[in-house]
Amino acid sequence: MSSAPTVGDVAARAGVSRATVSYTFTQPDRVSPDLRRRVLAAADELGYVGNDAARRLRVGHSLALGLLVSSAGNPVYAEIAAGAEAEAAAHGRFILVANSDENLERERAYINFFESQQVSGIVAAPVADVPAELLGLSRRGTPFVLVGVAPGPHSYPAISGDNERGGYLAACHLLAQGRRRLLFAGGAHPHIDLRLAGVRRAIAESAEPASLEIVRVRVQTAQVGEEVARTLLERPEADFPDGIVAGNDLLALGLLHGLIVAGVRVPQDVSLVGYDDIEFADFAIVPLTSVRHPSAALGASAVRILLGIEDEQDMQGRFEPELVIRSTSLPIAGSAPA
Repeated sequence: MSSAPTVGDVAARAGVSRATVSYTFTQPDRVSPDLRRRVLAAADELGYVGNDAARRLRVGHSLALGLLVSSAGNPVYAEIAAGAEAEAAAHGRFILVANSDENLERERAYINFFESQQVSGIVAAPVADVPAELLGLSRRGTPFVLVGVAPGPHSYPAISGDNERGGYLAACHLLAQGRRRLLFAGGAHPHIDLRLAGVRRAIAESAEPASLEIVRVRVQTAQVGEEVARTLLERPEADFPDGIVAGNDLLALGLLHGLIVAGVRVPQDVSLVGYDDIEFADFAIVPLTSVRHPSAALGASAVRILLGIEDEQDMQGRFEPELVIRSTSLPIAGSAPA
């Protein structure tokens, strides 16, 4: 073929109408999966590349979806991104990833950038509450899905694991070991607050009395976890916790490193439970007990909601947490609550 392939060439090769080819590249939800595969295969064979700039002028948005995360350094967000990208690719869409690095000003700038690029929708895991700029973008016609806990009544879809249940599982596990001086370390965020609420519930339901201390941190990184460990080490032994629940695994891994370097025996002296079950949890110097929830599935489901394939109600019960017991806590037979 001497000239560049056209929509008509792709339609003839795939055995479909020109409209079907156009919809495949501009409104893929209007085309069945089988037809979409045929059109994309024919386009690949012919080397057809659609004119995205022209498409945006015609339909008002691109094939791109935005993914806004608060910290690319947290492996959880890499898992969410992997799930979102795989699902988007299955529907002929693309993901633009933006990392705010826990910076609210940068987060606002990325939301404005997404609007300038006319993305079709946004998957958002923001630094704190939902930014006003994101709500404004939604009112102007660009939908978003919150991956996290929505604060109060909300008009947008929000999906999350059962954070309260996860915190409950972690604390019940520690209490079953006979730990009675519990400490919860975590940041200020709605899903962390729910994890803390689960810890509180486990203590309230415990047959034996137990205390709870709360340490709030500015960000949940390994470095901050190590700082928390150093602060704890300044205490007399009688005031030292014997069980710790961390708001995420990075914080827990920093705590673990700081405690072990100082000669604290984990789990003999103190049991430690993280949250998220990132890949590194299993490779720590003492493998980390953690609460697992399906991060990649959250990213994929958020994309399906944006594309109108599923809605928030379809997600109910899909992301139940699971306690993964490793060497930072003592394995107690029958400790998992019903």
